[in-house]
Amino acid sequence: MASNSQLPDNQEEIQRELSQLLRGIQHDITLEGVLSIGRDGVLRSLTADREVVDAVGLRPELIKAMLDRMPFNPQNEIDYRGVDGTSVPRDQWFHPDRKLLPLPLSEENRKGPFSAEQLERNREFLQQRAARKSCPIRIRSDNDLGLRKSTSNS
Repeated sequence: MASNSQLPDNQEEIQRELSQLLRGIQHDITLEGVLSIGRDGVLRSLTADREVVDAVGLRPELIKAMLDRMPFNPQNEIDYRGVDGTSVPRDQWFHPDRKLLPLPLSEENRKGPFSAEQLERNREFLQQRAARKSCPIRIRSDNDLGLRKSTSNS
């Protein structure tokens, strides 16, 4: 696993950009939602029922950066090769084909219903988390999505 200082300059810059993007994405205030990259290359913040809270189309370098933060799965190199979420129409970011989304959280794994006070505490927690300094980036894999390596002459 590489630390920040072991990443090539370009990858480090892209990882910082991803961290900034992740800090700005809105989350389900029940805290039962998930972040998911659809096979269309769109990063979505989802509720437990898999309704879209927030979304952003990721360019290929950001898709790789996100996948590299996860344990290696060879299927990802197949599923995300050539994918560019920035080419997905914005309406589809928020109204995707349901096949692109993970299954809803099961009823037995839910903690709700939530009181207004609990939702307000969750909202404050999310705001505090977004405002604090980010943790070091932890790279867990090195996915090959067929991206060209950048050179200093291009």
